[in-house]
Formats: sequence, structure tokens, C-alpha cells
Amino acid sequence: MPKDNIERAIKRGTGEDKEGGVLEEITYEGYGPHGVALMIECVTDNRNRVVAELRHLLGRSGGTMAEAGAVAWQFNRASYFSFPKTALGYDKAFELALDAGAEDVSEDGDNIEITGPVDAFKKISDALKAVGVAPEEAGLRMIAKQDLELDKDATLSALRAIEQLEELDDVQNVFHNLKISDEALAALEEA
Repeated sequence: MPKDNIERAIKRGTGEDKEGGVLEEITYEGYGPHGVALMIECVTDNRNRVVAELRHLLGRSGGTMAEAGAVAWQFNRASYFSFPKTALGYDKAFELALDAGAEDVSEDGDNIEITGPVDAFKKISDALKAVGVAPEEAGLRMIAKQDLELDKDATLSALRAIEQLEELDDVQNVFHNLKISDEALAALEEA
């Protein structure tokens, strides 16, 4: 490899090269195997590379890229918080979340999940902080309006494709409308 190429790569990586270091946040829409709706959030310095990688991966797994707006209508952007039940009991969490403007509080295994409108994110976050709860996960998510239920094999196929998308360097989040059954989850853990 020529020395100039190495030096350019080092400058780009350290931020000295102002031309090539501009990062963009982009959300792509697509369909995975078996019609699973996908919202793919990326942060990249090269749109063309990301689109090519996504198109290749989706095509290989039986999916396709979609036009802007073709998939987004199936999702709502929402505030999301998750923390262990040991940090705050369900009843207290329910009361606190509703007072802060949340729309839903649910138990998921050993965790409590709170979802609400985007504009309630700070209020919910401050309410949790006030009672000493530090969420394990907090952020904005795309939540499917309606889940898609598939058989076990189709679910596993779709999950493998989603996992491959998540492994791409520029991909930050992959949101989907796939309902994962207990049977499919058990089969995935065995693999």
C-alpha cells in the first residue's frame, strides 16, 4: 500500500482531514425476509457504501430496500426506558411513569419497560433520576404499530438477517415489526 494512502487514512481517522470526516445520521427503510418491516438507523461518512452494503445484505437474505416513507408509517417514534425490577417496584414505576407522561409500563422478565411520547423523554428521565433509578437502557426507539407473527423457521431466518444488519459498522439500530415467539427464541438460543 502506498505511503500516501496510509497517511490519508490516518488523517481521516484522527479528524485532521476535514474533507472526509463528515458523519451523517441516516435512516433507511426496507423489508427483510418474509416481509418483515425494517427501519435501519446509520451513522456514516459514506452514504454510497452503506446503501450498497444494505442492499446486498437484504437481497441475499430475501429482502429489499424500500422508498422513503414506504415502511416508516408502520412505526411510531417513542421514548423508551428499561431498568431492573429491583431498582423500583412495578406499582411505584407505574405511578411515577404516568405522572411523567408515559403511555405504557410493562414487565419483561426481570426488567420494567416504560414507553412514552418523544416530548416526555426528559420528564420521565428526570422522574426516574429523582427516585435514584439509573435505567440500563434509555433512548428514542421506533416501535412497530402492529407486530408480524411468523412460524418458527421464518422467524429464525428474519432474525439472522437482522443480526447481520446489526453487525455492519455504520448501522446503529435496526427496528423491526417481527413478533418473536418463545419457541423461536428457544431455537435461536440453541443455535
